[in-house]
Amino acid sequence: MRKTAVTLVALLCLVAVAMPAAAGGGKSAQFPSEIDLPDGFFPEGIAVGQGSTFYVGSLADGSIYKGDLRTGEGAVFTEASGAFPFTTVGLDVDQHNRVWAAGSVAGTGRVYDGTTGELLATYVFTDPGLSFINDVIVTPEAAWFTDSGTDVCPPGLCFLGERRLFKVALEPGGGLPDDPYAAEEIQVNVPDVGFANLNGIETMPGRAELIVAHTTAGALYRVDPETGEVAVLYGPPNDDPLVRPDGITRLGRTLYVVENAANRIAVINIDPSTGTGTLQDVLTVTDAQTPSTAAVFGSAVYTVDARLGTPFVGPYKIFRIER
Repeated sequence: MRKTAVTLVALLCLVAVAMPAAAGGGKSAQFPSEIDLPDGFFPEGIAVGQGSTFYVGSLADGSIYKGDLRTGEGAVFTEASGAFPFTTVGLDVDQHNRVWAAGSVAGTGRVYDGTTGELLATYVFTDPGLSFINDVIVTPEAAWFTDSGTDVCPPGLCFLGERRLFKVALEPGGGLPDDPYAAEEIQVNVPDVGFANLNGIETMPGRAELIVAHTTAGALYRVDPETGEVAVLYGPPNDDPLVRPDGITRLGRTLYVVENAANRIAVINIDPSTGTGTLQDVLTVTDAQTPSTAAVFGSAVYTVDARLGTPFVGPYKIFRIER
């Protein structure tokens, strides 16, 4: 990795150090409670694809690891570019078995074949260094990416960007646009209080809205994808703040929110009629240092330990938590 890439990783780790100290089918015995990832992989995002297949992205070099939740076995299945700023943050898998990857400070989103690992498309949102593309959710109509960047942060600890989403509209039948600059930018009216701004993203049940996690504000917002207007789903002023919410994932009306500075996953029950959420449970990720993102499969939630406070120092693992 080039020196500039190491600088990016170091800054990410400083953010983590500054945080407050601290979360299918088959019987649970059939699935490993921990899954080891390669040394030096530096994972962040996780997504579940077809069957029990999972994917994890690397902050170190942008490669993606593919494995099986039933066995815990897997391998890196996409190539790393070896050139800054090629990293992978959040992931999602669409109904066509394509893996979408958020490209961090590269200002891009990438799409891979979920079977072969072939790079199918790269979409350019900004020039490198002008955004921090953090997470992605794909619907039948479009892929939506969050920008966590901001200009409100301490000197030397700033990833530039704006409070916005990037939308890549799909062609009829789910086809990928040919134009690498096809994305539409949507400004989102959330507080600008420091890195990270918009982080995890999901769809809202029963409404034509999106849900975004705001890490610094400790809140979840509903977003109108047409206008960018927001309303609080959970968090201040009506609820206690979440502890640096990161990745989010939804099953029905239940939203799982990774609190990366508290080693836990908040379980939020969503009421579509009111557009609000209620804290239902808290799942503790006992042995993790910095859980970052999560995915649901069967009776469990799987979360990645990014270990942001200790760059390139493993062991890197995925933890299975009964829900």
